[in-house]
Amino acid sequence: MMETENALDEDVNSGASLAARVMNTLLKPFRLLVSKNALRAYLGTFLFLTTAIFMVFVSVIAYGIFYYKFIPQVGVERIVHLQFGDGHPWGVATLDSSLVSLQTYNVYVELELPRTPSNLAAGNFMLDLTLLSQPSTSARTGENTSAHSISRSRRSAMLSYASPLVDISSKISLMPLYILGWQREAERLVVQMMEQVEFSRGAQNLPNSLRLELHSRKEMQVYQAKVAFRTKFTGLRWIMYNWRITSFFIFSFTFWSVSMISASLAFLFLAVSFSGRQEEPAEIKVEDRNSTPIKKEPFDGPTPHPERSSTESDSDSSDDQRPGPPIKKEPDDAADDELRHLLDHDIEPSAGAGAGTGTESAGALGIQRRRSHLFKEEHS
Repeated sequence: MMETENALDEDVNSGASLAARVMNTLLKPFRLLVSKNALRAYLGTFLFLTTAIFMVFVSVIAYGIFYYKFIPQVGVERIVHLQFGDGHPWGVATLDSSLVSLQTYNVYVELELPRTPSNLAAGNFMLDLTLLSQPSTSARTGENTSAHSISRSRRSAMLSYASPLVDISSKISLMPLYILGWQREAERLVVQMMEQVEFSRGAQNLPNSLRLELHSRKEMQVYQAKVAFRTKFTGLRWIMYNWRITSFFIFSFTFWSVSMISASLAFLFLAVSFSGRQEEPAEIKVEDRNSTPIKKEPFDGPTPHPERSSTESDSDSSDDQRPGPPIKKEPDDAADDELRHLLDHDIEPSAGAGAGTGTESAGALGIQRRRSHLFKEEHS
């Protein structure tokens, strides 16, 4: 019967150990996943991914700001309201800060002219365009003086010629549009006034306004006059403007790479700094061997008599409270001699009548201590 129970216990123990071994094998990969090194790797990966995603947004915003600041406005147009009745028609328009320095421009004048007999009879006429700087302030009077000319150009223009037969045929074919108001008898002239004009650095070298004049031998009628600045990009600006998507990815990736390298170096420097502080050797406290601490043993002597006066108790307590090294009290010489006599004759001290009382037992204990003390002195 006992053997059967032992066999059952061994089977149970072996089964439990096998189950524990299987569970340990199954949980071993998961323990590696939640180990301290794995958690540290998770934290580092999370910080890296968070920084990378944040730097992607920063790179996109930075490229947008750079593109807005570096690429000027492609086209700048200003409508010129011509003034008639006082000599040649003329008009002035302001440019503000639309133009930038060190950028080439092509300047055009666009005129919308009706095909009236006087305009057709005018033939060639002249266009005079002047770019003016910002008016300066006089140092003496404190008033604005006239602006000086930065650039000036004169070009000729004329309406396109059409024979009477062609003119009548085109009017007949476009008659429904003329009637509905979807077309009118006018011609749009585009005259290039300046080519690849570039302005130097400085606010005084950028045009702040323009003046347009129309010179003709006969009076002319004008629907609308406009001056347009067309930007002519070169170098990096040409690449960024004509290859916008490619430039976006290249410059954004470059900015992101530089940002990630800088952030990685910063994290590495901080990690080395903190690890260096943690690995500093601890200071070893050196104690003076000569100053050996004195071990205080509890007092095992006879208990004080309950009938002691309060004056003696107060004096003893005041003496105990006084600072100073503990003083070892040696036994009296008479007690030592008596103890040696008893030891020499192998006589055991008896407690006598009334043994078991507090005073006699305390005396016996004191004699036993003196006996052990003397025994140690003789052997030493």
